[in-house]
Amino acid sequence: MSEAHRVVVTGMGALSPLGRGVDALWSGLLAGRSGIRRLEGLDLTGQEVDFGGQVPNFDPSDILEAKQIKRLDRFAHFAIAASVEALSSAGLPARLSDAQALGTATIIGSGLGGATTLFEQALSFAAKGAGRVSPFLVPGAIGNMAAGEVAIHVNAQGPSFGPVSACATAGHAIGEAYEAIRRGDAERALAGGSEAALHPVVIAGFNNMRALSRSASSVEGGDPSAASRPFDSARDGFVMAEGAGVLLLERLDLALARGATPLAEIVGYGATADAQFITLPAPGGFGAVRAARRALEKAGRTGGDIDHVNAHATSTPEGDKAELDAIRTILTGATDAAAAAKADRAALRATVTATKGNIGHTLGAAGALGAAATICAMRDNRVHATLNLTDPDPLVGALDIVRGTPRDGEIRLALVNAFGFGGQNAAILLAKWEGR
Repeated sequence: MSEAHRVVVTGMGALSPLGRGVDALWSGLLAGRSGIRRLEGLDLTGQEVDFGGQVPNFDPSDILEAKQIKRLDRFAHFAIAASVEALSSAGLPARLSDAQALGTATIIGSGLGGATTLFEQALSFAAKGAGRVSPFLVPGAIGNMAAGEVAIHVNAQGPSFGPVSACATAGHAIGEAYEAIRRGDAERALAGGSEAALHPVVIAGFNNMRALSRSASSVEGGDPSAASRPFDSARDGFVMAEGAGVLLLERLDLALARGATPLAEIVGYGATADAQFITLPAPGGFGAVRAARRALEKAGRTGGDIDHVNAHATSTPEGDKAELDAIRTILTGATDAAAAAKADRAALRATVTATKGNIGHTLGAAGALGAAATICAMRDNRVHATLNLTDPDPLVGALDIVRGTPRDGEIRLALVNAFGFGGQNAAILLAKWEGR
């Protein structure tokens, strides 16, 4: 493949419950810190869930003017902050010009968009009438404004749109950006997801559908930091969180020409639909298997080549179960979960980790934060442990899920999973950068 058709990651930006910046995310993951705590600034009277993952001490005034902060929803603040960090880490200016501006895409999605803006304005309408609804309601609430506002802020004039596929959103954004560069529609792209939907109505909605963990509510007296338990037998639902992750993707030849050092190469992307259930995954996680196999096919690789998996692993009983089946099937190359269960244990050599034990579920941003953690793991030859995995589900079997302490070891090929309500699946395949 020519360098004009290869796509590398040259920059990353992140906001998570562990703090602002990729360094805060990665150091927190390696240290085994949790960003889950009692939620602040929300009226959760009468609710069963009062904990989650908030981005701590976030102040966008270093990148936005006061009037912009007031006009934009928090999810747009996050997207801009993560994008500025990604550009800076890639050695590019915070505001692009000339050919760089024309060739840069912004493909940044959100599962719920400006939910807080929407609900606040609905309350204003109910209490004060139509005349008091903000003229900024629509541009503040619609989900494409993560991509749109970033494009305006950094002067990126290439393709700009925001995928919306629930918790698979950022995975699809990164994958579609990769494909846009490969086919020549962009030279580089800011790609990922942003979410800031910690609102009482949203929390109530997720809780009433029995999707959230209730183990650490104030009524139960539990520890919020122990509530998100990927792959653990005691898992009882996901922990809602906010955050953003943005990768700077570039065409390889252009990145090298300007002296950039690639952090990793994207070598495959797959997307599928289960086409079965609204919230539950397909039995055996077969939609996830097909997505990963499509990514592997594009890369000319097999499941046996994978060294590491950053699992979607939200800590829901059925979701984690299906993903365990899927990972086993992908790694062994088996026809289905039943056949994979009988495969040689040597085929399950890849390490597996779940980032959501530390940061909760950031919904539309999850795939990008998982990708950032994976790239850091490749760079440092170190996998962070899956927090709160003390009693592994028996379905884990011989899968090598890293727990307790970080694990050293080289990662040359890694799979990042991202799945969403509606049965939407995205798989990103990352290769260690080892030169031309």
